Amino acid sequence: MFTDRKVCSRLFKTLVPVTLLLFTAGCERHPAGVRRETAQAPFIRYKVESYRQTREILDRLGYSEEAFQKGMKEIPPVLLTKISARWNEEAKKIPVAEKKSLFLRLLAAGALMADAEVLQERKHLLELLRKMEEGEISPKESRWLRRLALKYRILKSPDGILTPAGLKELRRRVDIVPPSLIVAQGAIESAWGTSRFAVEGNALFGQWHYGGDAMKPKKQRKELGDYGLARFKTPLDSIRAYLLNLNTYPAYRPFRDLRAKLRAEGKPLDGKLLAGTLTRYSERGEAYVEDLRRLIRANRLGWLDRAKLKKMKPVYIHPDR
Repeated sequence: MFTDRKVCSRLFKTLVPVTLLLFTAGCERHPAGVRRETAQAPFIRYKVESYRQTREILDRLGYSEEAFQKGMKEIPPVLLTKISARWNEEAKKIPVAEKKSLFLRLLAAGALMADAEVLQERKHLLELLRKMEEGEISPKESRWLRRLALKYRILKSPDGILTPAGLKELRRRVDIVPPSLIVAQGAIESAWGTSRFAVEGNALFGQWHYGGDAMKPKKQRKELGDYGLARFKTPLDSIRAYLLNLNTYPAYRPFRDLRAKLRAEGKPLDGKLLAGTLTRYSERGEAYVEDLRRLIRANRLGWLDRAKLKKMKPVYIHPDR
């Protein structure tokens, strides 16, 4: 998967389910029969059996539907470890507003967490670029820079030459996507998390993949080759891959150009504005862009672009099946 493998590996190890009770000791009931770890771990982890329990956990974190609708300065770092196979059926039986509310809150938190990782990369990159202007960087720093250039496809091979032009382009690529846009695209591409690809492979953004592990559509278009959709271990991995896709794929250069222009002018990154550059994300072109903007407006998601992550232990919610 096109992300920092060490980061992904460390996170996924914390997400792997354990026993049916989640923990064999040191647990308390919280809430509504849900088990929560009480050991001194760097995260909090719950195992849930229904969307109602997920909703109650979010509410207890102060991340209620009402708070979300009003707009929040800080969002708790809460992650769904997988999209439950049960969710597709549950979503058909609950009010549409509640289905959308759960999806929006969970994806928004994941969006901010994925963006926070990119911001850390960007911060370190800018520090190294400033250091290079004043002198030299260490061999360790140079190795980190080359790994970043490989990840963001500036270098095609580990022994490639990292030129000044390449560094300039790397600076343009290592940047965030506005959370409102992430959430809007995830909602459209995954049918609010209920699509077959979302349930089977945590795939939220319809990213194509060629290979034996791809999820094949029921009606594959032969003229496009043996394609499928990429699958991911967690929804967060899907968000990370989507960010890297927008930051590297040639079709999305207009997105990166406008984002760089906004940065240079000291203006905020606006999801509705940047959505206009994504006509090539879908064959529907301008109609797709308008759907994105309509979803952002209708669900009042603009405030997400100014929100920050709350400083607290990450909360992992693990569906039982």
